[in-house]
Amino acid sequence: MNGIRTSVNDLAKSCAHSADAAEWEEFVCRCTPLASVVAMRVSRMWVSNPSPATVDDIVQEVFLKLCEQERRILRDFEPRGEDSFLGLLRMVSVSVANDYFRRLRSAKRGGNVVTTPLLEEEAQLPGDGAQPAARMQRSVLLAELDRKLRSAPEVVTERDRALFWLYYRQGFTAEEIGRLTAIGLTAKGVESALRRVTTWLRGEIERRKSEGPRESG
Repeated sequence: MNGIRTSVNDLAKSCAHSADAAEWEEFVCRCTPLASVVAMRVSRMWVSNPSPATVDDIVQEVFLKLCEQERRILRDFEPRGEDSFLGLLRMVSVSVANDYFRRLRSAKRGGNVVTTPLLEEEAQLPGDGAQPAARMQRSVLLAELDRKLRSAPEVVTERDRALFWLYYRQGFTAEEIGRLTAIGLTAKGVESALRRVTTWLRGEIERRKSEGPRESG
């Protein structure tokens, strides 16, 4: 396979079922730069000065993730546009990088990190390891919540949205978020912002539920 003429989408689909060394070498070569950039960006959210070795470890775990369950991620990949595999790779890299640091933090604390569900609907949804249909349901709910957060910039600022997802999806505590210099809030400030945004969001969800029957009728 000619790596110059082959899109990363085609490489991913080919490597899903191939053990050809040349194809895999080209695939790794094409994917490593993006995985490394994402690994570095996520690492900087967890530590102030991540080492090259840490980034390399995360990138290796990204490729291990792609090969899990007989390359299930590659086999399930369906192209949605030119180089759309890179979008999937970005999401996998973010997930792997966050899991890497969660494991480190959990090991230091001697326990597991629990990500807090926001709504009853989310608490009932399965995690990332669930079946495709269930994962899709979960993704739809999270996307809906994010759209709602983006819909009212006068109420929910970009900083509010960032700390909201750091808390509810990434598993950071308010104290840990307060230590992130980019946030610019104390732990108490983070807690206050989270209460305000969460109260508003729950109110919006409840209002939508109550208006639903009238709109359909």
